Amino acid sequence: MSDSDPQHPGASPTQLRLIRMSLLTAVVVTGILVSVMVQNDPPRAPELASPLLMVNAAYLIGAMAGILYFQRRHAAEPVRGRRVTFNVIAWAMGESTALFGAVHYLLIGNPVPYLVGLATLIAAFVLVPIRD
Repeated sequence: MSDSDPQHPGASPTQLRLIRMSLLTAVVVTGILVSVMVQNDPPRAPELASPLLMVNAAYLIGAMAGILYFQRRHAAEPVRGRRVTFNVIAWAMGESTALFGAVHYLLIGNPVPYLVGLATLIAAFVLVPIRD
């Protein structure tokens, strides 16, 4: 197989860096907004703490499994356009854990799920890097 696919050229490395920064910026800004909201108002649904923690943990495990799956696919893929797709999918899984954690933070008032989600997003960036 060749390293390029004329039908699916994929994003350039610069475009991938912009996508990555956009994902990170959205997560950080959301975290800041939620933090301000939680400081001004009491938690919105403290009764959901236990069930939401279990859902968040299961979601995090699933997302990490997905990120590791796409890391392996990305590392073995010779076609650049497909690698780009794996980049974006893995990063989106990391972003979704952070956004889910932000919702948890907003409802419960505990920032830990958000911070774990943010760490998962950064791990996705490291595990599924941009390959020029």
